[in-house]
Amino acid sequence: MTKSSKIKPWLQNLFLILAGVIVGLLIVETFAISTGVAAPQKSKAQIFYQFIQPDAQLGYKPKSNLRDFNTVWTEAKVAEVANTDSYGFRNQGKDYTKSNLYFVGDSFTWGQWVSEEQTFPRLVESHLKQPVINLGVPGYSFAQYETLFNEWIAKYKPNTVILSIVANDLTNYSADIGKKIYDTLKERSFLPWYKKSFFYNFVVKNSQKSLQTPIGKPISKEAKNGLTLFDLSLVPPESGVSVDSDYLTSDAVVKVEAALSRIIDFSQENQVQLLVFLVPSKESAYINDYIELFPDHLALLKNEEIGYQRLCNLALSKDVTCVNLTDDFRENSQQEKLYFDIDGHWNPAGHELAAQVILDTLKNQL
Repeated sequence: MTKSSKIKPWLQNLFLILAGVIVGLLIVETFAISTGVAAPQKSKAQIFYQFIQPDAQLGYKPKSNLRDFNTVWTEAKVAEVANTDSYGFRNQGKDYTKSNLYFVGDSFTWGQWVSEEQTFPRLVESHLKQPVINLGVPGYSFAQYETLFNEWIAKYKPNTVILSIVANDLTNYSADIGKKIYDTLKERSFLPWYKKSFFYNFVVKNSQKSLQTPIGKPISKEAKNGLTLFDLSLVPPESGVSVDSDYLTSDAVVKVEAALSRIIDFSQENQVQLLVFLVPSKESAYINDYIELFPDHLALLKNEEIGYQRLCNLALSKDVTCVNLTDDFRENSQQEKLYFDIDGHWNPAGHELAAQVILDTLKNQL
């Protein structure tokens, strides 16, 4: 018997074992795909990218004529059903020429994770019993706000426009930020084939997690009320959670205030009454809980407070009403949850509070 003939049975057994493993994995993979039990959770980038389209002026906007478009962020236990008009805004069935009240803003104005009827623009509309147009889009900031004023407000010239500014608008942005966001989301939304497999998502990723050892302090903690708050000193700038750490010491503050100044000048030149509302981050609204969780990391909350005060001072210097919602939300935050547990947006109660403050402000303007 030759040496090669002695090795051959071992090779045959090895091949049989490997073949059995491969067949077994294929069976498991097929079962997982067919039943959906192993479907990988979508990232925030994937969730967002699936309902937007590129736009030459804005960089991106929601897809036009969406009907009952369901998006789910499983990790944060939130979901949303969106309907859009032919322009991609959340104004299905609305006549832009018959509204004298427009809202401009980002995901808070859009109404991330709440039904359209629960958003503060629709609550204001219901109370006033007059049509309202909502130009809020998730991820928008001052570059897109200016475009919306120059294109949409200039075209329809409503009597009043409410501009909602959030903490993550205080950033060192560029004019093409919309395109950059779209390109980044597109890149992050397409996974290699192996990362979509059951083996990768339920074996490799879990193994990686178990091998990781915590280094330093956690990026987030749960407050006593069940809300997850982030340590703003550890959150990356692109997360969109709060103000850029160097906002007040870089040319970002100059860019943002110049943009607001141009929006105010444009509104006054077109005889449009502008009202500015400043939206607090969840960490700022629940400042007492934040201090308890992260007592040594209050600098970025100070940046938000100072940045907001500067914006209000600018608006008031040009005879524009500016309302900082921070005090209202801090005052009511101890009574009920105003934000989602994990996600940083308002829940329906938060939208109700914002709508009430806006209605009170509008009443005082009359």
